[in-house]
Amino acid sequence: MNNMGTNTLLIHIGMPKTGTTALQSFLFNNNSLLKKYGWCYPVLEDAESGYWNRWSAERNGNGYKLHADWIINGMKPEWDKGMGIVLRHLEEKNVVLSAENIYGIGNSKFIADAKDKYENIKVVVYLRRQDRAIESLYSQRIKSGLEYVEYYKPYNTFEEFVESYVVSGNFLEYLCKLDLISQIVGEENLIVRIYEKQQLIGNDTITDFMSVLGVPTDQVDWKRKEKNASLGGNYLEISRLINSVQSIDSCVGNRDEILSWCDEEVRHDFYNVCTGLSGIFNQDRGEHGFFTVEERKEFLEKFAPDNEQIARKYLNREDGILFYDDRMDYPLYDINQSSGFEEDMVRVFTAVMHAQGQRLANLIEKTSQEVIGKLMMRDVYQKRKDRKLLLFGAGRNCRKLFDIVGNLPCTLIVDNDLTKQGTAIHGAQVSHTEDIVDWKKYYIIVTCHVTGEIEQQLDNYGLKKEEDYVLMREYGV
Repeated sequence: MNNMGTNTLLIHIGMPKTGTTALQSFLFNNNSLLKKYGWCYPVLEDAESGYWNRWSAERNGNGYKLHADWIINGMKPEWDKGMGIVLRHLEEKNVVLSAENIYGIGNSKFIADAKDKYENIKVVVYLRRQDRAIESLYSQRIKSGLEYVEYYKPYNTFEEFVESYVVSGNFLEYLCKLDLISQIVGEENLIVRIYEKQQLIGNDTITDFMSVLGVPTDQVDWKRKEKNASLGGNYLEISRLINSVQSIDSCVGNRDEILSWCDEEVRHDFYNVCTGLSGIFNQDRGEHGFFTVEERKEFLEKFAPDNEQIARKYLNREDGILFYDDRMDYPLYDINQSSGFEEDMVRVFTAVMHAQGQRLANLIEKTSQEVIGKLMMRDVYQKRKDRKLLLFGAGRNCRKLFDIVGNLPCTLIVDNDLTKQGTAIHGAQVSHTEDIVDWKKYYIIVTCHVTGEIEQQLDNYGLKKEEDYVLMREYGV
């Protein structure tokens, strides 16, 4: 049933590279102040699949998002629960929702479903000049590396990147998107803002967006995060080449094995080094681009008719000018200038540095495991008294324990799996649990990682945790 509502549900569509992440972080961190002005940026913590929402808040500080793809991928029950929370907030205050994927996947479906539940909806969209948007998005993709490996190759040249977007459907064709939205909420409820300093109130998205809400930001109480560090010049190119090494799964056998070393920590190490050096040596370089002047003009010409219509239709500008910034001569980034030998050098040293780091990490883990293992065995020796030691679970963790501790005073291993009966691990015989007559004769180390059913089984034998058995996993081994 549609709720007419007196309060406003404002849906912010986070267009690519228009300050969306910074805005979401600001809303999340200042929600208590927003409420004083009659607005709320809701926490959707009761929605199912909420793990991803919590992850977003904890990792990025952006708050909780109502996912558009919940609808697109047949997860409407989860979306309905999220909207239920939004509707409860709307009973008392105006509500802001903000998400990038409303634009990317089925924005009309998301907004239409929201409109079915609540009548008083407004939508705000920020538009960035298309050439600057795709240049900024390319830089972001290079910095993010394998995060986007499913969607495109994170080591493409700029020309390849632009071509991939033209082939896959151009996200920069703003007019058709705006028309779809206005058909749902009404042209009068679609707020179009232009992402240019000279057109943003306060020269930034946050101040401009708060003006849409009617909320002043000239107070010291508002919390703002520092701007993200940027990559420039050679450091952007080096990052692109590093990504090419981290994506060699397309060239060799096992994808999972390759990606195991392309983990987030490794990528951030490389990224932090490049951004740190870029911050030192590229501070005064100013704004750069990837298009030549002629390429830029040719690229923008594709969007000129649509941009003119947007200016007239949605901003009431008789002159048809959407973007006031007419600069075309941005200096080119120093990219794709290295020789094949130099490129290979970056790749070789990237792989070598990772291999050395991986060896060091393995050594640290092994040393740590040995220390923990010895502490666990000292605890076990104190508790077992004169009882024999028995290992429950003849799997990988059992072998791992032997590898860590070395000589274990153990002559028997048991397992619920009959197929393992009669085998041996490090000289210790594997028996079936039904073969044990007197469990009280043994002190037991449960080596399995999943222990719920085993604990219940041992409890049924009359054994008590800590007194008669311990769980290897609880020691971090």
